[in-house]
Order: sequence, then C-alpha cells, then structure tokens
Amino acid sequence: MIFKRAKKNMPTVPPTVTLPQIKQAVRQFEEDMPAPINRTALMMEDKSIDLSRLKRYLGGVPEQKFYMSRETFEIFEESDKLVPYYLDLVQSAVDNYISDTGKLPLVEDAWLPEVHYRLLATERYLKETPPFPLYITEEEMMLTHRPEHFEQ
Repeated sequence: MIFKRAKKNMPTVPPTVTLPQIKQAVRQFEEDMPAPINRTALMMEDKSIDLSRLKRYLGGVPEQKFYMSRETFEIFEESDKLVPYYLDLVQSAVDNYISDTGKLPLVEDAWLPEVHYRLLATERYLKETPPFPLYITEEEMMLTHRPEHFEQ
C-alpha cells in the first residue's frame, strides 16, 4: 500500500507585493487591533516591517522587505530603507529644537521649508546629517522627503 504525504497548507504569496498593498495591509492591521496597539507594533529594530504579522491580509509572507518611519508612519520599499531612519532622527531633533526655542530650524531664503541640518548639528540636536534634504510640512510640523508634497 502506498501512502501519499499530505502537503501542509502553505499560503501562496504573489512573487512580489506592491507598496500600496503593504500600506493597505498595515492600515487593516491597525484597524483590527484594540485601541492601544497601532502600526508601530509591526516595526522591527531595523525599522523593517514584520510582514509575518500581515500574512492574513497579504495571503502569505512576501520575501521583500518594507520599512516604516516611527515618527511619520510613512512606509518605504527596500530601495529607500534609509529614508525612515533619517526621518525619525531628524524629526526628533526638529521637535526638540522647536520645544526648546519656539522656532523652526529652517534654511533661510530656501524656496521650500527645508530643515537646516547645520543649525541642528551645531546646537547638538542632530548627531548625523542625512544625505538628502528633508522638509517641514504644515501638518503638525511633520517631515517629508518629497518636495512634490508642496506642489499645488
């Protein structure tokens, strides 16, 4: 008599998931959780998202990595994994600077509200300078890395 081994129900996952699919899964996760738990519960130490906790929304666990900013909740693909690191670092520095001085740390005469890294560094609020500009939005003084945020 020949016995066939039953295959375990392995969830099938699309070979790739899109950034909008991850964003939707994170939103759904947050909606399904009780009040004190938010999407930052998905973050690992390296700012990557624990996708195994989203498998019920994605149909499995994708092999890709996605990253999230703890300060802005913005989600990024692996190619932009440094953006959330610098967003969180600079957002904290900006918040502390505003709290201490009551002023915004902006580059003077800049076309957009660009964060003045040198000012924050010389005042000891910022320990590391991002390799790209960040901008302060009017929405709760949150940072963005996208200048197109200000286009009308």
